Amino acid sequence: MAGWDVVATDDLLTGPEREDTVSKTMDVLRSEHRSIGFLLDLLERQTNLLEKTGEPDLQLIVEIIDYFRSFPDMHHHPKEDLVMRRLRERAEGLDAEFFRLDEEHDQLSGELHAFSRTAAELIAEPSPMSRSSFILEARAFIERERRHMSMEEQYFFPAAERWLTEEDWDELDEVVNQFVDPISAPHAVQRFQTLSAQLQKWKTEAA
Repeated sequence: MAGWDVVATDDLLTGPEREDTVSKTMDVLRSEHRSIGFLLDLLERQTNLLEKTGEPDLQLIVEIIDYFRSFPDMHHHPKEDLVMRRLRERAEGLDAEFFRLDEEHDQLSGELHAFSRTAAELIAEPSPMSRSSFILEARAFIERERRHMSMEEQYFFPAAERWLTEEDWDELDEVVNQFVDPISAPHAVQRFQTLSAQLQKWKTEAA
């Protein structure tokens, strides 16, 4: 995240002393980052297959991109934005660049929309040009998402845990509990059938 690079970690973590607080919100956000990371790994493998053999699992690619268009914008980023708004109220003296998380989320959403169009072109009309464009944009997308999550985990999450109060977390936990992951919703079984199986296998192996 461009703005966060210029903010010293010590400044982010210099806040009021808090007792260790168990926050469901932070547990959820970190768990979602792990799942998103796994999906990025899946997408990277399919991209490599496309480059090497020209025969990736197109259905899996479609479901991954569909999931990214459904989940981060509607279920993950809003949770982070809620935490960031509360952090703005609590934190003092942090660089203004640090608080532009929602702007980066908007930017990532726009880039994802463009990438999904490139994926649609690959599926509709496979050709050397559409394959090349997809590979290029897929790798850029994967790199941006990984970097975005890394910066959040390095700066944003620790700052929130340092500055927010137990009352803040209780209120946030109540709101976050209302969100439902679209991949686990009953109506989405067919929509994410291949992806759901891959994700469940990964969770079982990681347990």
